Amino acid sequence: MSGDSISTSIISRDRNTVRVVVVGDSATGKSSLIAAAASDAFPETVSPVLPPTVLPAEYYPDGIPVTIIDTSSSLDDRPKVEEELQCADAVVLTYACDQPETLVNLQNYWLQEIRRLKVNIPVIVVGCMLDLRDEHFPINLEQMMGPIMQQFKEIETCIECSAANLV
Repeated sequence: MSGDSISTSIISRDRNTVRVVVVGDSATGKSSLIAAAASDAFPETVSPVLPPTVLPAEYYPDGIPVTIIDTSSSLDDRPKVEEELQCADAVVLTYACDQPETLVNLQNYWLQEIRRLKVNIPVIVVGCMLDLRDEHFPINLEQMMGPIMQQFKEIETCIECSAANLV
């Protein structure tokens, strides 16, 4: 996870760390993405929700560390997720490349929830588990995400990745 695009747009908040909250449906790869970004290795097993993870300042040209906050997808934990979003400097919103319904939920629930909370922060949409997508059905990311990005101007960018392949 490159710090350039995240930290430069929010650095003006004058803090000791940039706080990035990772949200999305259950089993979309949130914790694996964080663990792979922090260790440069794919974890064979990962906790359902990781503790706050600090990426060192030397990872970033501006010298400010990034604290990544993993979140639970459980309905019981929604108040905690809302609280984390309201304290965030940026949001990473995940969907699973092999589960199209998670992209639908991204649009119909998660982006709506971010708007409802009136958090005015950058949103980075990340398609995880790219390695599990059915290669017989190629998808053009621009065609798929373009209309969503037009509707939700708070989305700064979108990428697809594979924690398993460190891509």
